Amino acid sequence: MPRLWNPMLRLATLAGVAVSLAVSQAQAGPVPPHARVVVVVLENKSYDEVRNQPYAQSLRAQGATFTNSFGVTHPSQPNYIALWAASLLGVTNNNCPAPGSPFAAENLAHACEAAGLRWRAYSENLAVAGSTACSYDGNASSGLYTRKHEPWTQFSNLNHLNERPYTDLAADITASNLPNLVFIIPNNCHNSHNSATPGCGVPDADAWLAANLPAVLAALGPRGLLILTWDEDDSSASNHILTVVVGPLVLHGVESSQLMTHYTLNRMICEALGLAPFAGGVGEASIANVWDLSTATRGTSWGRLKTLYR
Repeated sequence: MPRLWNPMLRLATLAGVAVSLAVSQAQAGPVPPHARVVVVVLENKSYDEVRNQPYAQSLRAQGATFTNSFGVTHPSQPNYIALWAASLLGVTNNNCPAPGSPFAAENLAHACEAAGLRWRAYSENLAVAGSTACSYDGNASSGLYTRKHEPWTQFSNLNHLNERPYTDLAADITASNLPNLVFIIPNNCHNSHNSATPGCGVPDADAWLAANLPAVLAALGPRGLLILTWDEDDSSASNHILTVVVGPLVLHGVESSQLMTHYTLNRMICEALGLAPFAGGVGEASIANVWDLSTATRGTSWGRLKTLYR
């Protein structure tokens, strides 16, 4: 007996193919374009010290965790410069200003400005926008604001008026004026750098994130990305650090074992914002397997399938 052609069976088969394609594309692919990237950097703690803190766990559930993420060196300042410029630029210490600065090398701010994108860095306890002070509210080693954690201050080819006190962040969120690239630098208590000081430990830093990041997440928009990372570990775990990414285009609750360094992260930021990778980022692998690209496949609706195969 000849097989009868069943249009509903055909539609179901096509729908299954579409779903399979959506799942496949949700799990792999290059970094999708983003309108906004927000980077938050904390201090001197290893992956295992921070990954199970309550708010860190909640972010991991909302997004993707890189289980193979590493700082590139010690101490702090060269790690920040590596993240910002995809190069150490010869910096090996925390001296203020950085030896050899001001630098004219390519960096995330210069790349944004050249592309017509807006950027700002919001730093706790920074007293004056664009300040070159080595510290505020303490000394250059452990003051609440320390320039060694502010890599943009070491460059000559960017607009230093975009280096803002942290209080400006709330105003920009309220005004729906969050730039395309944002760096958030908590002070040296809230980032747990001064963890020997009561109230400045790992749980306190996690509580600061819980109090401050929900408003940032709400302001990301439909194509925004939040990156939470640490500059380095405490020299206890081969510089193994936690890096988490969260946003509407990120899969929920996934873990990636892809190798991540500050150079990789620099490249990911460039690709997300449509900038050409530069310096050490050029040789890094593009971050894959954490992006939810299924939205792009949902254009094939039941109505369109019926039209094509009626």
